[in-house]
Amino acid sequence: MFISEIAIVGNERNNITKNIHEVVTELGYRIVSPIVADVIIAIGSAEFAIKYVKGLKRRRKPVLILISEDGSYVIPLLKEEKGGSMLGGLISDLLGAELILTSYSSQNALYTIDEFIWTNALKAINPRKKKTINDKLGQGENISIFNENKCLELKLDESYKAVKNPDDADIIITKRNEKNKLDGGKLLLEPREVLFPIWFTASTPAETIVYSIFTTMRSIFLFEKRVDKIFVPSFAKQEIITQLASVLRSNVCKLDVESYVANEKDYMSICEEILRRKGGKVLLNPTKRAMGVITCLGIR
Repeated sequence: MFISEIAIVGNERNNITKNIHEVVTELGYRIVSPIVADVIIAIGSAEFAIKYVKGLKRRRKPVLILISEDGSYVIPLLKEEKGGSMLGGLISDLLGAELILTSYSSQNALYTIDEFIWTNALKAINPRKKKTINDKLGQGENISIFNENKCLELKLDESYKAVKNPDDADIIITKRNEKNKLDGGKLLLEPREVLFPIWFTASTPAETIVYSIFTTMRSIFLFEKRVDKIFVPSFAKQEIITQLASVLRSNVCKLDVESYVANEKDYMSICEEILRRKGGKVLLNPTKRAMGVITCLGIR
């Protein structure tokens, strides 16, 4: 699951509520109804937050993050190990608040399998095996990973180790579209495709474009090197395209929509259409970054 749709509940007159709304919108997150949100950010008491979520009677519980009314504390209350700690950390940094984490994995600085999957833009083919991985992590054991994708760079921490033999692995990163592969008792993960439409002017330096891409990826906790395809304006110079492809190891394509995209305003209005035509969906809305660069992030 990728957290990209957020609901904010609390006293609308509270400055903290207003600030949170502005911050998550500026980062590109989509503000939606609490009924469908991946995350609910509640400003107030823990009793209010829990009672509110229970009242929604949702089948799938959201990540629930509590912010105290004065903005001093940020506490993930539900699904801390499935993105709550990461988003809570981002919010606490932006507010200058104290982050309070209570899960076993957070207390022991463990990188849970859900966080690993999210950060590396992966998808579990047999998700029931995730519990086995988290149990091993909880026992202080390292997790062995065999990656079938030679060009796929992963973000690993000290608990996750790459191995050269699939028989020695706890996790196998398969190639795309191998859902029928036998798991052999191992957790099978497949790469998602990260799509990155971007708008910049002809005079924008490559360094600024790369910085804007990295900033966007960090906003949603994705490993910066996991961009698969970048879509650039048709006027982009070959030098820029070559630099982006080299630094990010990504495919860089010129947008085929310039006939009706004359400026950045047009681009911001059709980002979702660009991604839809490429078979993806929006994770982060179009957002202005450094020197007027506009980024939009999607996944397939």
